[in-house]
Amino acid sequence: MTTAPSNARPPRLTPPIDTGRWKKEADVKSRVKDLLNYFGWFTWMPSANGFGQSGQHDHLAIKDGVFLTVESKFGYNKPSAMQKGFAAQIMANDAFSFCVNERNIDHFAYWLESFAVAQQAQQQGLDVPAEHGSRMLNAISALTDAFAE
Repeated sequence: MTTAPSNARPPRLTPPIDTGRWKKEADVKSRVKDLLNYFGWFTWMPSANGFGQSGQHDHLAIKDGVFLTVESKFGYNKPSAMQKGFAAQIMANDAFSFCVNERNIDHFAYWLESFAVAQQAQQQGLDVPAEHGSRMLNAISALTDAFAE
């Protein structure tokens, strides 16, 4: 697995991510998609009309057998009960489920970066660097808080 060097990351994807001009949830969704693509995740967005499953998250992603869902929110919007239930089912099946908004998107960027580092370390038979393990745990806490409320 190869990832671009951290110094090659576009400024719009480098924390702290400037969210000052963001006005709606679509701005969060767009940057989440950019981050997932940058880090090489295969992503898709399920249908948001009457043909999709209720409660399904905005982004579904997979990389090297690891499944991730991301629900995007803006402002003080919170996940619905169905979205929380969907997240619970995903996490119960040993996958990741995050709620990303303009206040915690830096945590998401850091998690993706540290996950890539951890994956490379494991593939090389090395220990995950402690700072990246800690950063992933901190990010998971920040990105799942909305599902516990």
